[in-house]
Amino acid sequence: MSSLRDMEELISDIVDVELKEYMREALTCYMTGAHRACVVLSFIAIFEDLFKKLDGMATTNRVARAIFSEISKKRDEQKVYENDLLNKLKSEKIITEIDADFLTVLRTLRNKAAHPSGHKPTAEEARYVYSETIHRFLSKPVLSTTQVADQILSKLTNSYLFPTSNIQDHATVVNDGVKNLHHDGYSYLLRKLLEALDNANEQIKINAKRYLLGLSFKPLNNDVLEQIKKQIIIECSTDESKRQCVMECISTNGNLLKDVEDIVYLRLNKMIEDTISSTKSSDQHTYLKHPIQIINNVLGLDKAIIDKYFKSNVEDVLEKYKLSPLLMKYVKGHEWARQKLIKSIFAQAGSSTFSEANSFAQSASSYDEDISILMDNASCFELITHVCTAGEWGAFGAEGMMKGKFNNIPNIKGKAIKALQDDIASCQEIIERVRPSLGKAEDFGKDYL
Repeated sequence: MSSLRDMEELISDIVDVELKEYMREALTCYMTGAHRACVVLSFIAIFEDLFKKLDGMATTNRVARAIFSEISKKRDEQKVYENDLLNKLKSEKIITEIDADFLTVLRTLRNKAAHPSGHKPTAEEARYVYSETIHRFLSKPVLSTTQVADQILSKLTNSYLFPTSNIQDHATVVNDGVKNLHHDGYSYLLRKLLEALDNANEQIKINAKRYLLGLSFKPLNNDVLEQIKKQIIIECSTDESKRQCVMECISTNGNLLKDVEDIVYLRLNKMIEDTISSTKSSDQHTYLKHPIQIINNVLGLDKAIIDKYFKSNVEDVLEKYKLSPLLMKYVKGHEWARQKLIKSIFAQAGSSTFSEANSFAQSASSYDEDISILMDNASCFELITHVCTAGEWGAFGAEGMMKGKFNNIPNIKGKAIKALQDDIASCQEIIERVRPSLGKAEDFGKDYL
């Protein structure tokens, strides 16, 4: 009974409504013991399905159009056409070798079943033919695994294929484009898109990259994710010309970085290093190619992997872009990175190099809210002690903040006051560690805040 239930459930996978009914009839034959009829009906269903899908493919494929025209003529003349159709589809690689081999076996079984050859199909044969007919052909929305991919590729010249530069909009366009793409077609599509990155036509290059980014951002399933990882991350990690594409794909989906071999991590680390050094100060932090976006997903790796392969680059980004609101937001979920970033901010705020300390003081008001979200009350209190340290050393920006009682950073100041109110002993420890000359914690609020 479980086999019958499985056979009945397969019908829901059939794409064509008419062929659903046809295969229900084939199932009825099987259930009544008419195994010969089940095989014959399955054979008829497959070639009807092939013919319909060939018709759809003919609108965009010259070879398919020629085959369809020839086979249509034979059908109209009521001539036997199945063998010719099979051979042409196989020779033009419109169907795979494995599917062609199955059709050859099926044709032999059908011939034996439909004629008084002495062969009586068994239940196992009928069940095999029935299930393979649906699995290999009737459940697929298109005939060729490359058909939908070729239609996608033909649109890469279109100026309005991607109407915005937003990655989520890219994913929407891509998901619509690949909704009928068979799983086996992804490898072909990825390969062709990567080739298109070197196309002389600038519009094709732009659209190809956006398609790759949309695929990376929201893969259909884990198998597709693994194909993207293999063809883009792993295979392109040796190619400098693909560096930006690889980096941007990593920025869209951190899962592409997981579970790759050591040599790939080493290559990616070098790519990240080169990206950091080539990034301009004017580049927006929201760009997918920006180191902040890349490191955001590197931080999602196990700490042991980061320490082994990416530690230096992560630290460089945390130092170079420490006052980036976006970076502050990204490190919130990674405590070790958050603490490292906080220490880097402390170091600049209290630097004995006046240009460093003054730079922080002059920009502090712009980052007040972001820093106050990044740091807890005690850290906000410690930050102010570091500014006071720079002020005592003579940094004019820090002195100005002290004289203004830190009113230019109201959110940080508020949390620092709360730290004094909640745990004055811990605040005293901070003062003694950072700048003992600042005196007693109980007097700090009155003197500086």
